Amino acid sequence: MFKEPPPVGAVPTCSQAGVLGAIAGMLGTIQAAEALKYFTGVGQLLTNRLLTFDAKTMQFRTVQVRHRDSCAICGTTPTITQLIDYEQAACDLASHKQQ
Repeated sequence: MFKEPPPVGAVPTCSQAGVLGAIAGMLGTIQAAEALKYFTGVGQLLTNRLLTFDAKTMQFRTVQVRHRDSCAICGTTPTITQLIDYEQAACDLASHKQQ
């Protein structure tokens, strides 16, 4: 969706914004279920759909996405062909350990 990540400091880190562990676990479970469906060939994958989740209202929504021939990753002439490890702020849990 985006050609490059936002500039460093433009997005708060986990420690700045906060993370609800239960939400991360729940969404990880959904990802695991998608992987199992993919490997077993059972069920309908989220292919060409984006699943969104609003934790405040506990609402899920799927948004249809279309393939574009101009896509930098999966288009007819991809320009992004490898992973790049961009320098980004990480969750600095070490600095929050209790002494």
